[in-house]
Amino acid sequence: MKIEADFPDITESAAATEPEQGRKIMVEMACILYQKEIASFGQARRMTGMDVIEFQGELMKRGIHLHYTQEMVAQDIAYAQGHAGHQ
Repeated sequence: MKIEADFPDITESAAATEPEQGRKIMVEMACILYQKEIASFGQARRMTGMDVIEFQGELMKRGIHLHYTQEMVAQDIAYAQGHAGHQ
């Protein structure tokens, strides 16, 4: 799914006059899109320009839990089992 949004009157003007305000708007939008399951974690994180830990911190500040499905758990277990002897 591809989501496009254009908020030039909000983000561009805020970013031009107050870069930090523009960044805050993008972080807030990304968190909401992730919470509503409109954007994946990676998509939302890329909107902010943050690394994984920073974006997780922003979600935690807002009380937004990470979406972690049974499929993701199975993938993580399979990955860990395949790399257990590679330390």
